[in-house]
Amino acid sequence: MADELTLHWYLSNAYVPVTNQPRLLYLLLEVEAGEQMGTIPVPVNLSIVVDRSESMCIPMLTDAQFEELARMGAVQEVIADGVPVWRFDNVPLGFMDDCPRNLDFVKIALRTALERLTSEDRFALVAFAGEAVTLIRNRSGGKKRDLLKVIEQLDDLELGDDTHMARGMALGFEEAQRGSSPAMVNRMIVLTDGFTLDPERCKELAQQATTAGISVSTMGLGVDFNDELMISIAENSGGNAYFTPDPQEIPVAFAQELQGVQSIALRNLELKMRLSAGVELRKAHRVKPIISDFGHVPIFDRSFNLPLGDLEQEAQVSALLECTVPPRPEGTYRLAQSVLAYDDPARGIGGDKVRQDIVFQYTSNPNLVSQYDPHVMNLVERVSAFKLQTRALEEAAMGNVGRATVKLKAAATRLLVLGEEELAEAASQEAERLEREGTMSPKATKKLRYGTRKLTQKSG
Repeated sequence: MADELTLHWYLSNAYVPVTNQPRLLYLLLEVEAGEQMGTIPVPVNLSIVVDRSESMCIPMLTDAQFEELARMGAVQEVIADGVPVWRFDNVPLGFMDDCPRNLDFVKIALRTALERLTSEDRFALVAFAGEAVTLIRNRSGGKKRDLLKVIEQLDDLELGDDTHMARGMALGFEEAQRGSSPAMVNRMIVLTDGFTLDPERCKELAQQATTAGISVSTMGLGVDFNDELMISIAENSGGNAYFTPDPQEIPVAFAQELQGVQSIALRNLELKMRLSAGVELRKAHRVKPIISDFGHVPIFDRSFNLPLGDLEQEAQVSALLECTVPPRPEGTYRLAQSVLAYDDPARGIGGDKVRQDIVFQYTSNPNLVSQYDPHVMNLVERVSAFKLQTRALEEAAMGNVGRATVKLKAAATRLLVLGEEELAEAASQEAERLEREGTMSPKATKKLRYGTRKLTQKSG
């Protein structure tokens, strides 16, 4: 319906020179909410999966407090979930009483979430560590008093020392399915501060949830978690990925996620493209609300589909396609046909469509050929910075220090040009650290990985 959303398209160059060689074109497709979209609220079905391993109860010390305990001999490095962590022994009584814990702020976030739910919404809560348990079966969000009591029981749980996130996700998926409905926004939210022992099973469960119409959002707490896993789960299922190194950021991130879920009006947006003869797709990226790589895009008979996820009120989703076009004589040609399909759960409409033809011109006029769309090219630069840092982190993980350093320095330069001074400084510092020590810090790695995904949130 035209009053719900519009599909706009922009080319890096509206005019292509007449030559005997293929030419590169960037195609930006933007989906924007219409004025009438979101006037009918859509109920939500939330299934929350919380890490309750012992590390969630470790007080978060300041640098000064940590150094003081180290001098006292109360800090020891041990291996947990396959990664080195700090263990505290013989800590003076009362020393950590005022130090925050991840679990304390998770409880605050859960209480705040419940306050926002209505009787039309659904809610479930699962906790996991070595084992998993369902604390709240899927039920109406209107029974807040009973649900609040259960949240306080998180402190008393004993589920083992390991981190088996898949066991929690399996129960969370089961509860999400109990309340799942095409007329609702179905979302599973997973929070963890550790490296899970079953990452492949987590990916399988996320895929099953996606197939069942349930998106999965992830929150990585602290710096000792598998950021690649958490981001891939969210991206592949249409959810969101959050990085909260400071426990106090947990309620903020949780509130942001819940607000976004509750403002979703159109679901399952899918862009269906059919390229004209001779046009080839080289690469495709989602660029808003965040940057992500669509990866390998299957193409059959010049046609392919790109899932764009859900659309929130007053929001935008967009994709950037890198294409090559064949040599042609002067004239106007069609680059592709596009169809945007989506579901409107509030109105009970499924598979509604918006169609657009995308055209461009070949010309011998050099003045026209030199005209670039600044909006498209700005997004191209931001995606390029994202790609550079992604390849740098991949090279560093494989031990290719020299290649990783070069790419990090190049990413720092591009980020600085884009005005992203904080991220540019982080990339530059990590390049120096790589050259000096041969490794990158976990916190800086996550800051770059999560930060560059958000580069387009500041673009026009």
